[in-house]
Amino acid sequence: MAQAATKPPSEGTEPPLDPDAVAKAFIRERARRVAREKHLEEQRKARIRYWIVIVALFFAAVILTASIWDQVKTLFGVGT
Repeated sequence: MAQAATKPPSEGTEPPLDPDAVAKAFIRERARRVAREKHLEEQRKARIRYWIVIVALFFAAVILTASIWDQVKTLFGVGT
């Protein structure tokens, strides 16, 4: 069976307010700011690590190429 609709509270009654709402919001926003700053710092460090690895791989490839080229020249008697 259907129930009667409840009436919305009258405008004279206000919902109870949380006395610590401002302090909680401040703490939450500070935590978000700290997390955002930490994330940006981690991104910066990751970017630096990425470029260090890329440069190291490039130099390793150059050294490996030079060494292989020297072995090929020796094997086939090419060049001086």
